[in-house]
Amino acid sequence: MKVKILILAVATLLFVLSGCDASDSSPASFTRTEFALGTFVTVRIDGTSGKDANQALDGTFARLSEIELTASTKNHGSELSYVNQNAYERGITVSEELFFLLESGLFYSALTDGAFDITLGSVVELWGIGTDNARVPAPDELAEALENSGFENLLLSAENRTVRFLKEGLKIDLGALAKGYAADEMKRVLLENGVTSAVLNLGGDIITIGDKNGEDWLIGLADPLAPGESCAILRVSGLAVVTSGNYERYFMHEGARYHHVFDSQTGFPAESGVVSSTIITDSAMIADALSTAFFVMGIERAVEFAVSIPDTDYVLIDGGMNFMCSENINLEIIK
Repeated sequence: MKVKILILAVATLLFVLSGCDASDSSPASFTRTEFALGTFVTVRIDGTSGKDANQALDGTFARLSEIELTASTKNHGSELSYVNQNAYERGITVSEELFFLLESGLFYSALTDGAFDITLGSVVELWGIGTDNARVPAPDELAEALENSGFENLLLSAENRTVRFLKEGLKIDLGALAKGYAADEMKRVLLENGVTSAVLNLGGDIITIGDKNGEDWLIGLADPLAPGESCAILRVSGLAVVTSGNYERYFMHEGARYHHVFDSQTGFPAESGVVSSTIITDSAMIADALSTAFFVMGIERAVEFAVSIPDTDYVLIDGGMNFMCSENINLEIIK
């Protein structure tokens, strides 16, 4: 039997699984792909009837659309976009869902001491990475954006469910959280519809339900030096696998590569020595936040920090293609 692999690479988005091809139209496998949250989202369900699978897929993508209207910065009509435009002037009452995301983002921003920071929206906008307007900002622009950032300038009131900014130029970016949250929610919908075997890929944020015909799902980690290929294989069942890498979204300028994972201290793409940071845990949202944080921290600090995070595994790769992994992880290095 051929080995099929999920490659975690947003740009190429290969979605290949053990068993049948993702495009397989056999009754035992149902796949749907749509574009949302700035990426292609693919859900594959195994082991259910066509009617049940399509109903589950409908509900799953409907839930994704709801989250996009809440938390996307790319959708100027989203609830988050409204908050970004108005929360400095006054406290804004937000939905329970957005408040949960902001509260979670603030928690992980503080927990990681800003290695993950949801208040870098102005910095992200300046760089424009992933858009047609990517550029290296002028020093004074970047200094101003950093001055107006910082998770300590975000005030949340659980009692009133309000959000307020202490700096006028502060903007929230949930890009390193919302995809993971969406994956968790889509998984919940599938489980409520009786799905017992599935895999979801939100532009490299992967979460699984059950196993594949009694065997683990095989998930390939993209080779940072050749993202269309895999450098290692993870075996997981029922877990989320999320990777942050310097090869996912970037642009070149005067021979230098500028990627999309920013250091909150400098406002520049993080240069910690890590080129790929993968987190394996129950929640894709938590994995999303921590994969960013570990990338920014660098290997030594990330490994030390990981001791305080229960039930969470990691795979870190540096520029020399050296691997640092948590103990007892089910990983096969193939390059």
